[in-house]
Amino acid sequence: MKIIKIKLSKKERIELEGLRRKYNDYRSERALAILHCSDGLTATRIAKILRRTIQTVCIWLHAYEDHGVKGLSRNFSPGRPNLRRTKLLPRLEEYLQRSPRDYGWGEDVWSTKVMIAQYHKETETAISSDSVERALHDAGYSFKRAKKSVPAKAPSKSEKLAKVKEIARKISTLKENGEVEVMFLDESHFSTDPYVTRGWHKRGEPFFPPNSVKTGKLHNIWGICSGGRRFLLEEFEEK
Repeated sequence: MKIIKIKLSKKERIELEGLRRKYNDYRSERALAILHCSDGLTATRIAKILRRTIQTVCIWLHAYEDHGVKGLSRNFSPGRPNLRRTKLLPRLEEYLQRSPRDYGWGEDVWSTKVMIAQYHKETETAISSDSVERALHDAGYSFKRAKKSVPAKAPSKSEKLAKVKEIARKISTLKENGEVEVMFLDESHFSTDPYVTRGWHKRGEPFFPPNSVKTGKLHNIWGICSGGRRFLLEEFEEK
């Protein structure tokens, strides 16, 4: 028998716990079964606790997976096919095969917010973050942070820090000699650690943002002279 796993959002758990407290409601027992499943209990164990058959418990769990709390009602009719599985999930999986930049977004990794925006852009249909997260969880995806790692030939933290200090000393020397006029100051946000990203990925597979090696920016610092004054400027190009 296939193991049934249900992961509840905070909102869904609160809803089920509220239903569980309605002892005169037949759905209270079914809500308890869902809560037990979300806590890691198997259908066999839940059946023993509730003194029900395994088949009955599995029906409740599958009904909740497909239709939420509505599926726990005796007179509930599934009606139309599950749109989350038939329309939403195929598009989400298509997105995950490419980078958000391919769709015009300024991100390297898909977040729930960007997926919702792209889906609305294509279909003019509003969807909730719960719908996106449940669809991806059901399909075996999880939202995970990538590990901090850098290429083997990348400069070390001390080497990068030394380079940043060298650049700062050169700018200070130019300023002291009157060769540079500082127009404004801003934080440079130099980092000697690799960036940490989060994104959706298939469970059991290593997380590696799509096209993360191909994207990035090359910065050039340069200056111009105008009216006897010099201006330090910056430009960048995609790599």
